[in-house]
Parts: sequence; structure tokens; C-alpha cells
Amino acid sequence: MSIESVKVILWEENQKEFLKKFYDLQFVPRIGEEIYLKKDIWRVTRVEHDLEVSEINVYLELIKKEKQHKGTKSSFSRPEQVRQDDGP
Repeated sequence: MSIESVKVILWEENQKEFLKKFYDLQFVPRIGEEIYLKKDIWRVTRVEHDLEVSEINVYLELIKKEKQHKGTKSSFSRPEQVRQDDGP
């Protein structure tokens, strides 16, 4: 008995070009989940299974585009984790 590989394609909602293709992922993201892809944070809006061609289409919307600092090429900052001291 052979197991066919399943292709998972990530699409930006309402776009014609795909973002990324994966083969044999261990899991498929669920609707509402947030994923980190191409240095940005995305939310899964819908998932479609095409059994005829062993393909899963995952549609995403961009939540937050990460900004690069001038001094570094790929820095990742989370403003919600930055704390400011209010002082005495």
C-alpha cells in the first residue's frame, strides 16, 4: 500500500499567485490560526481540500507586516512585549 504525498498550497486571499507550496506537511493550519510566513504574520481564512489531485488550498490574510530596522536586515520586534517604565 503506497501513500500519496499531499500538496499544501498557501494563497493570499483574492490573489492569483500562491505564496508557498509544501509537500507532506505534518499538519494543516486551521481556520483562524495565525502563522509566520515570509517575515509576516498571517491568519488562515479558509481551507479547501481537493481530493482528486491530492491538494489542500489554504487561504490567508495578512495581519501584520514586520518592519525592518535600519541597522539590521531581518530583525523581528514585537511592540506588545516592549515595556516602558512609568517612573516613581
